[in-house]
Amino acid sequence: RQQQAHGQQHSCTLDECFQLYTKEEQLAPDDAWRCPHCKVPQQGTVKLSLWTLPDILIIHLKRFRQVAEQRHKLTTLVRFPLRGLDMPTLCLPPGCPRDHLYDLYAVCNHHGSMQGGHYTAFCCNALDGRWYSYDDSRVEWVREAEVSTRSAYILFYQRRRAAGSGTGEPQIPAPTPWHCRVLTHSPTCDPHPCAHACLCPLHRCAHRPAAPSLRV
Repeated sequence: RQQQAHGQQHSCTLDECFQLYTKEEQLAPDDAWRCPHCKVPQQGTVKLSLWTLPDILIIHLKRFRQVAEQRHKLTTLVRFPLRGLDMPTLCLPPGCPRDHLYDLYAVCNHHGSMQGGHYTAFCCNALDGRWYSYDDSRVEWVREAEVSTRSAYILFYQRRRAAGSGTGEPQIPAPTPWHCRVLTHSPTCDPHPCAHACLCPLHRCAHRPAAPSLRV
């Protein structure tokens, strides 16, 4: 119990999370790779890499784990950058374009345990560039230093569009309304994408591929 309590107090960086996520691992004997030529199981290694990156990058932090029959929430502080997340440095192999800088625009926070909890959010306003806390109907301005907490659960990054800005500051466009985004999965702009007809999305919107999610 003391070791568990101690482990909950340390912190790490998002860079360290990516390093572990893409670390080369030795396959166990039971998971040996079967050679397609000689048909003999071979001891091998496996490594994950990211070769292409989306405009919207969603990073899902692992906050829950199960040990035997017990489930625990991980409250490790993951320090993540608000601006200038350099993905090629973290994941892409050498020689790939190095123009993949990302800026944070939202954070989903989880408060509580696996048995119950509450969600809040930090979002960067595209008009004034300030961060705000959203807790149900309550909205408050927060300092940038308050965005990174032990409750951070899902991080939302957007590729930096610095072309034409001349300032190097993140160019975050006005967000697309949620009721327009729900059409990304529908090939026909059906005004009621679900069977319950609970949503009324806009008719005029451009179809965009759904943003992939990365769990680390």
